[in-house]
Amino acid sequence: MIDSQSAQRRRVAFAAAITIVAVPVAFLFSARDEGDVASTLITVAVEQPTTTRSSEDPLGQPGLAQFDRSVTTPPSGGAVIAVPDSNSAFRGTASFDYSIEANDVCFARGAELGMFVTIVNLDNSRSTTCIAALALDENAADIIMHPNRFAAIGDPTDAPITVEYRW
Repeated sequence: MIDSQSAQRRRVAFAAAITIVAVPVAFLFSARDEGDVASTLITVAVEQPTTTRSSEDPLGQPGLAQFDRSVTTPPSGGAVIAVPDSNSAFRGTASFDYSIEANDVCFARGAELGMFVTIVNLDNSRSTTCIAALALDENAADIIMHPNRFAAIGDPTDAPITVEYRW
C-alpha cells in the first residue's frame, strides 16, 4: 500500500518543478525582438493665432507697473484727523434690560436726558446710537439698552461688554 501523503508530496513537487521551468521558457519564446517593431512618427501642424493683444484687450496694451508709477506729494498742511472731544468720550460697560420697551432709548451714565449717545464696542468696533432717556440707579452698568439694540454691537451672551460712548 502506498502512503497517500508521500504521493501527494511527490505530485506537488513535480508540479512545482514543471512550473519553475515552464514559466521562464514561455517568456523567452513569447518575447518579441525589438528590431521587428515598426514605429510611426506622426507630425501635426498647428496654426498660430492671428489676433494680437491690442485687439483682444478693450483697454489697450497694459504697461509695466513699475514704470507707470507716479509720486504724489502730501498736502503741505498735513492730513486732518478728526479727534473726538475728550470731555464727551467715556469708557465703561454696556448691558441690556428686557424691561426697556422702546428700541431706541437707553441709559447712559453722565449723559443728559434727550442726548443722542453713540456706543462703540471696543472688541469688534461695531456701533449703535440711542437716545439717553432713562434714569437708573448707581449700581447699574454704564450703558443699559434694549436687547435688540445690544445685539447690534455684541453677542448678548457676552454681556456686559466694554464700550466707549459719547454724545
